[in-house]
Amino acid sequence: MQELSGLDASFLYLETDNAPMHIGGVSVIEGSLEFDTFRELILSRIHLVPSFRQRLVTVPFSLDRPYAVDDPHFNIDRHLQHIALPKPADWKQLRKLASRVFSEPLDRSRPLWEMVFVEGLDNIPQVPPGSV
Repeated sequence: MQELSGLDASFLYLETDNAPMHIGGVSVIEGSLEFDTFRELILSRIHLVPSFRQRLVTVPFSLDRPYAVDDPHFNIDRHLQHIALPKPADWKQLRKLASRVFSEPLDRSRPLWEMVFVEGLDNIPQVPPGSV
């Protein structure tokens, strides 16, 4: 069990349904990668980052900052999404998807992270064929 830092706690306190306070990023992985391989790769390394298996616990009456505790019900499949963009996909569609994903609040009953595996990038200029 680990107490959140003041900065991390402030992000939680400032978050609203209309203003999520988490961060996100987009990475394009060059080459062929199947979702099942990606899932197994993440699962095989998840133990290296303990916070990826921890969820929040709040203190009654908010007398202290929240704590991160191991989630006994952790399930990798609750944190990975597999999406295929409609063909022919373009940068606008990818940006729209990223905007939608980043604007959704994370479920505070689970560890606070997710990854979205996106296929269908083959027709986007500057993206090598087969990339995800």
